[in-house]
Parts: sequence; C-alpha cells; structure tokens
Amino acid sequence: MQNRTGLMSRRKAATAGEIATEAARLFSERGVAQVTAAEIAEASGVSLRTFYRYFPTKEDAVAPVLEIGAARWQAALEEAEEEPAAAIPAVLAAQLTPETPEDAEGLARMRPLLRALAEDRELRAVWHRVNHESEERLVALISERGERDRLAARVLAAAATEAIRIGLEEWSRSTAGVRGSGSPAALAARAYAALAPKR
Repeated sequence: MQNRTGLMSRRKAATAGEIATEAARLFSERGVAQVTAAEIAEASGVSLRTFYRYFPTKEDAVAPVLEIGAARWQAALEEAEEEPAAAIPAVLAAQLTPETPEDAEGLARMRPLLRALAEDRELRAVWHRVNHESEERLVALISERGERDRLAARVLAAAATEAIRIGLEEWSRSTAGVRGSGSPAALAARAYAALAPKR
C-alpha cells in the first residue's frame, strides 16, 4: 500500500511538473495575458478538468517551476559545512551561477517570465508566495543549524530570500548575461551585502 501511495505521489508530482513547464514556456513565448488554462492543458497533454485539479488558476501553474530554485538553494545550504550566516554568500553565488549550458539556457528562459511579473498581478502574487514559503523554510533550516535566536534566523532568511528575488528581478529587466557583471549571482551578492545583518 505504501509503495502504491508513493507511486501515485510521484505521478502527481510529475504531472504537475509537466503542466508547470508548459505554462512557463507559453507565458515566456506569448505573455501571460495571451495564454489560457485550456491552452496550457492541451500543451501538457491533460484535460482542462485535470488542469484545475492541480492548479486553481493559470498563474498558479508556474509555481512548481519557481519552487525548483528555492528547493535547490535550501538543500545546498543544508549541506554546507559552515554555519548558515557564513555559508550563505558562497551558496547563493553557486546556486545562481549556471554550471552547464543547459543550466544557462534554463535561466535565460526564465527571463521573460520574470519580466512579466511587473505586468501581471496574479503572477506576481504567485512569485511572492513562493518566496515567502521559501523564506519560512529557510528560517527553520537556519534554526536547525544552530541559530537559537528566532529573530536573528528570520532576519538572515529574509535577507537571503530578498537578495535572490531582487537579483533575479533586476537581471530580468536588463540585457546582462547569466554570468559575470550584472548576472543574477552578481546582483544578488550586492543585494545580500546590503541587506544581511552585520556580525
């Protein structure tokens, strides 16, 4: 029974991921306003009814794509040998710097989606929700790694989360590449240096 439940969970996650990938692609290619939930469902190979079983709105459909980066960042921080406050700058830089051509292409494909945030209130709400949830998980992680002062953990988590958000948003509005000056990693590093509590 447990194996069956696990298989069903993996299938659901895979379907949600496929829908999210197609939603992000269509939004990036055509703009959020020009894409319907029915078109996302068709591109994903599911019925519209199935689409709405997974996501309440078309904008919500991209949440899994946006959450991938947050999950990777948290996992990398959890594995770091240093305490979170010391590890964050290096982990942040590593996670926002693409290692492979595929990673670089994936980040570049995110640019139109991030640019659309300024024009679409519903999409912006999804983005802020994803960031808020990531920040809450980061607070727990930082606390588990030894920061006993909850306020300090929250401030550190907020600084890291906002630095990533600002870095990605500012990069998306520019013509800078995915590496080097003006890249998400460079901009996030600047933002974190300004936001992080001084110790």
